[in-house]
Amino acid sequence: MSRWKVLAFIFSAAGLLAAIAYAGFDAVGHAAERVGFSGLALLALLHLPAVVLMGYAWSRIGSAVSDGSPWRYVWARYVRESTAEVLPLSQLGGIVAGARVLALSGIDTVSVAGSLLADLIIEQAAKLPYVLAGAILLVTGWRNTSPAILAYALLPALALMIALLLWRRPLLSLLERGARGLARRMPNLRIGSPEELRLTLDRLFAMNWPTVTAFFAHAAAWVLGAVETWVALHLMGIEVSATQAFIVDSLYCGLRTFGFAVPAALGVQEAFYILVCALVGVPAAPAVALSLVRRVREFLVGTPGLGLWQLLEGRRALAGVPRD
Repeated sequence: MSRWKVLAFIFSAAGLLAAIAYAGFDAVGHAAERVGFSGLALLALLHLPAVVLMGYAWSRIGSAVSDGSPWRYVWARYVRESTAEVLPLSQLGGIVAGARVLALSGIDTVSVAGSLLADLIIEQAAKLPYVLAGAILLVTGWRNTSPAILAYALLPALALMIALLLWRRPLLSLLERGARGLARRMPNLRIGSPEELRLTLDRLFAMNWPTVTAFFAHAAAWVLGAVETWVALHLMGIEVSATQAFIVDSLYCGLRTFGFAVPAALGVQEAFYILVCALVGVPAAPAVALSLVRRVREFLVGTPGLGLWQLLEGRRALAGVPRD
């Protein structure tokens, strides 16, 4: 681990302790304790449908260039997320792990690189209307949510789809550069000639039904995060409406994007939760507890996936299969 990563981790850990101290150690501990192991297990189970949805979205994108089973993509997505959550000091670790698992399933490497990068773009594109919907609900008055407000909250999704159509060519150029960057991290991930890669990306990012399906599958996965937030807060004894939980999770997801450079977003994640929870009247202690519960849930979901993947890699090594 490089020196700057060690220093960043130390400062981040100090930020985490500062956030807990601000909210009150006893209050945070009491709120987290109310969740209990059964509550953590429930939250872990609630997260699995989101993983399946994200894997399905990836498979819909990849269907343009391969005929791999959707469950291959779900497994690759699970490993990808497990690696990113359990080993957060490697920012690209999850992406590289997901690409390797999918390539080992028999899908050609050009399709793996292209579909992975297209999936990353569509996943983030689906997050934008989710975040904007939360902001609109907050600004327009979440206490008196009406069907009209919810309808307005869906407009960013339509605007984004139009923007993707208009800016398709620059986006494909960005994807091509990203594919070559991923290939540098994985020398055996052969992405073919520039013409072959460009043709693959054209097929992957055609604005067709699979692409639209992937967009809305990712959007649904983001919304499931609000369900997790609502359940977690209720387990702590904090009565919030579905709209409040939606605002908290959507705005947190938007802010969390800016914490990618901090290892595991230590301290930053807690500060973001304090901020967005305060907007809907949730005190600092349960806000920090919510962040800590989320971290534990990530380990509960991610550790089995990471362990199983390493077990399979070990079996390949014992069998004498060369490592890519």
